Amino acid sequence: MELSLDPGVTLEPGRCTALIAPPGYLVDLLAQPEIDRFAALYLYGVSSRVLHRLPRQAPRLSTQSCMTVHQLLVSLREAYQTIVIVEYDDGIFEPLEGEDRDVIFAVGRALRELVRSAAVLVWAPKADRGFRALLRTADQVVWRYDERPAASAVPPRRRRPVQRTLAEAGWAGSS
Repeated sequence: MELSLDPGVTLEPGRCTALIAPPGYLVDLLAQPEIDRFAALYLYGVSSRVLHRLPRQAPRLSTQSCMTVHQLLVSLREAYQTIVIVEYDDGIFEPLEGEDRDVIFAVGRALRELVRSAAVLVWAPKADRGFRALLRTADQVVWRYDERPAASAVPPRRRRPVQRTLAEAGWAGSS
């Protein structure tokens, strides 16, 4: 079982892949017909940035919302699917302070245990501090950016020229 992310980058059993990319990239990946050939589980936090973007003829995914890190840990430990995709939600990791930070490493250990029986993909649109801690457990990290930056919604302000002559600045000499 292999699922292509990019030329030369595949999602396969025994490997934990971290993907930092815009949501549209993951939507395109989930829309691949190959996903239907495997039992796939999609775990997300309070809300998903991806699921509502999938087309109506989306692949069959088992989805599960994990409102807390502990629910995520339980879901990872109980997962039996061939492909497990975890949408990183900074909202459930953000409130962790001090000794609670060890929970992030527990999630990393649970991901490593799951890799023994499944292909694991952990996705985030950006790499914040909590996600960077999870990157340490990944076998491969894939960074994807849009080829062209998004157009600005607000037109740029018209600026005055940086250099002006003395006459323009009001220093016209009078003798």
